[in-house]
Amino acid sequence: MPVARCRRARYYRIVRRHRLVAFFLITFGLSWGIPGSLLLLSTLTGAFQLSLNRLSALSCLFFWGPALSASLVIALTQGGRGLLAFLRRLTQMRFAWRWWLAVGVGVPLLKLLAFGIAEETDQSWTLVTSLPADVLLTSTALAALEVPVSEFGWRGFALPLLQRRVNGLVASVFLGALWVLWYIPWLLPGAIMTWSPGGDSIPSIIRFFAGGIALSITTTAIFNGGRGSIPLVVLFHWLSSLPRAWELDAAISYIDTVIAISTAVVLIFVVRRRYLWRSGLSTELTPNVPEPQPESR
Repeated sequence: MPVARCRRARYYRIVRRHRLVAFFLITFGLSWGIPGSLLLLSTLTGAFQLSLNRLSALSCLFFWGPALSASLVIALTQGGRGLLAFLRRLTQMRFAWRWWLAVGVGVPLLKLLAFGIAEETDQSWTLVTSLPADVLLTSTALAALEVPVSEFGWRGFALPLLQRRVNGLVASVFLGALWVLWYIPWLLPGAIMTWSPGGDSIPSIIRFFAGGIALSITTTAIFNGGRGSIPLVVLFHWLSSLPRAWELDAAISYIDTVIAISTAVVLIFVVRRRYLWRSGLSTELTPNVPEPQPESR
């Protein structure tokens, strides 16, 4: 028993000292390891069937992995008080009306812009039959239970800690690269694996990475502009990931990627010093609850 206690104490000290590393490892373990192992076991044995459909158990585990990881790390390092303080941040609306207006109006307008450009350039390959209204509304509601939940971990936990070490722009690029890498397995069955090796695969993957990092930069600016509001970035991610009636069959839209990169570039030039540099960064993790170890900026 004493040996087991010593080992547990050592593990706790490691997690306290390396919270970010622990978060990333647990996130990938939950989102990749468990679903991947279960799918492999199901394929090899055929003893049971697993579903990757929306809101299935594996789908929720994948998308909720970052939020579960952040909650676990905080519970291990700060106990119940720290976890409650973190969860309270999930409901703090923090009145930054310019950013709420920019997200609530700007994102739908950009989506409409992408649709308009596709029509004007006669890129009929980007348009498919419109979804029925009831299916579109249901998909819109269900979208809030999947991808946006991951922001509790990525921007709610990891970004504040990263911004204590580096400026917001560097934190955006680093976190965006990890976020895109984390997301890749979810795309493999339905998209990347269907592209021919000599065709559009590599450009599409590069385009996905570029668009993901650009989206990360925009999200960081919104997070800092909203004074660390998690609901604001959840709203942004939800609106950005809503199903559209003109979805592509397999490839990632060039137009969406260009708009995402253009938006990030504009934000870098316009608000870099205020929200993406050293000043104006939100680094709060668990308000009014002492953290296990101060991390220098």
